[in-house]
Amino acid sequence: MTSHKKHPCSFGAAVAVLVCATLSAAQSAPAQTQNISFRSFSGWAAIGPPADEYAAKLASISTTALGKDGTVRFTKYTPTPAVPKEFKNIVDAVSAGGPRAGGTGFDAAYVSGGDINPAWGFIYNSGVPFGPNFDEFMGFLYGKSIDEGTLTGLDLLQQILDKSGKNVMAFPIVASSQQGSGYFMLPVGNVGSTPGIGMAGLCQQNWTFRYLPPAQYVIDRACDNLVTGGVIPNKNIKFIQAVSGNASLVKAVADGQIQAYEMATPIDDFSQLFGLPEGNPGTVRTRYMHFPGWHQPFLITYMIVNKNVWNKLSPAQQALAMSVARDNVVSSYGENLRQQGAKLKQILTANDGDTNPANDMVLVQWPEKDLALLRDATIQFLNARASDAKLSEQDRKDYGQILESLRIYVSANNGYWKVRELPSALRFQGWHDPDGKKSWEQTLK
Repeated sequence: MTSHKKHPCSFGAAVAVLVCATLSAAQSAPAQTQNISFRSFSGWAAIGPPADEYAAKLASISTTALGKDGTVRFTKYTPTPAVPKEFKNIVDAVSAGGPRAGGTGFDAAYVSGGDINPAWGFIYNSGVPFGPNFDEFMGFLYGKSIDEGTLTGLDLLQQILDKSGKNVMAFPIVASSQQGSGYFMLPVGNVGSTPGIGMAGLCQQNWTFRYLPPAQYVIDRACDNLVTGGVIPNKNIKFIQAVSGNASLVKAVADGQIQAYEMATPIDDFSQLFGLPEGNPGTVRTRYMHFPGWHQPFLITYMIVNKNVWNKLSPAQQALAMSVARDNVVSSYGENLRQQGAKLKQILTANDGDTNPANDMVLVQWPEKDLALLRDATIQFLNARASDAKLSEQDRKDYGQILESLRIYVSANNGYWKVRELPSALRFQGWHDPDGKKSWEQTLK
């Protein structure tokens, strides 16, 4: 009997593209097994497990394409080590490298865009408030959207890191969908026939927010604008970026540290804010859950690898690491998005089984007029940041280049984005299955 060995290019389409793209390079330069340890910044449901999935995919596909001697294996440090004190931040620690690079830092790290650079990294993390959504930003990140089609947004990121002397390769590996925009003790928008407090009422609350930049700066500026315009007499809200004692946000509310906060997507919110000994958002009075996520239209998270470690990979291994990363950005986004409706429903019904309607969760929409106030404040914040004296001259220059590149890209495409949109009221409403039953409408409560 003749034995028929399966040709690598006969695998499924997703794998075949990756495998066949590397075969010639693999034949001319045999790869060696590469084991790279990385520090993870989060284990949250929508971003932690997908990073582990990237590592597993890359190990499997690199073994398939290059043989067991060509496996690329990213292994997460457990438990998560602190950034050594001699380094200013995680990027500097990876620039120095860990054991494989002969340094005292880390060989690789899984980070947020904000970790890459606190001045401008939020743009690569989530775009800008009221900015492009996920698929629109994909055109900026992976399309040749910069300098008349010569660079992608990812090319620009790497170029800036290189010019600033950062000894790292950076590439996205995980994506997640739009976040919620705040758990508050009072609703900003109307709830049934009960009027909401609006931005004017929110700004005058004696609340401490845990609402991270840049959204913190936008809300703060919007409130200042209302004071300057004479709409409200004063602004009473204040902000903190972290709660003391590494406590949960629910416990921070119970302890009186904060009265308002944003978290993440329903997947993460349900895993981090519910089922806790201290209760949940509803039981500590922050029962009003706000949408849309104007401040964070999506989330993209990154692997950064020390260049000395990266250069130990063969060209085929590098190509696979980047290709599997891009694939995992799309698949992780899809898997996260798939679960959001069910998790949102679990959040909204979490306290319905008791006899206390005062702790029931309530979904609230920001009023359009208040979203317009926040949009205007966003524009002011983005423009002012380019000349913010608190930032270094180089950070201001890099920020300006990134923001202007994004603006040019948006300007070139916004006309199409507008005409392609369907009115929300027409999407899925009234859809029936062949038996005449409504099967496309979800009742959250």
